[in-house]
Amino acid sequence: MGHSRTEAQTDSLLKMRVKLRQDLIDWRKRQHNYCPSLKDRIDAVDPTSPELENLFLPSSFQRSSDRKKLGLAELAELEYELRLGQAYDALDDLRTKIKIFNTNLDFKKHNIFGQQSNTRARQYLQTLSVDKVSAADKYRQARQALLILGLSKTDQSLRPLHDHELWGKDTSHLAQLGDTKREEPWFWTVGIPSQLSKSEQTEWSVECEFLMRPKTY
Repeated sequence: MGHSRTEAQTDSLLKMRVKLRQDLIDWRKRQHNYCPSLKDRIDAVDPTSPELENLFLPSSFQRSSDRKKLGLAELAELEYELRLGQAYDALDDLRTKIKIFNTNLDFKKHNIFGQQSNTRARQYLQTLSVDKVSAADKYRQARQALLILGLSKTDQSLRPLHDHELWGKDTSHLAQLGDTKREEPWFWTVGIPSQLSKSEQTEWSVECEFLMRPKTY
């Protein structure tokens, strides 16, 4: 059984790499048209590991003078705006993932009994922990690109994010003694991006409420 799963995973990985390689080929054709200055830097896509290919975005170049020389200054401004949205989206996702984790942890503490059920619950909580780290990594990648493109290192809205900060207070029950004295990490005070309409904010809140429903183990 284990051997079959490995073969299936290998086949799935191969198919994803084939698709990614084709997507990258299409992407580079567009780059050749819009950024002819990059032609000498772009090589053929390696089919064995296309996921490691450099996309040659403006943030791939550390110095603004290099971006200007390559004619990427205008695209750098566009990428900056897109990266801002990416960073705020990642923080929204992180807050949601933490709330989902807290809700399921609380559910496990009060409703899960028996070794088998507890094992399944622990495994699910481990998956939710991985989801938190994944959201944090997406934020870090976006912030790193923003720093290259001009974001100040002292910006108070988009700060460094550390693994020990991936938590939040469980708001599903009354605060316990000492809870109010423990300050939550900085990203809980970063609001939803202002460009969202009221309907989009409502949709965002409804979706979060749905996602936070505890799983039945």
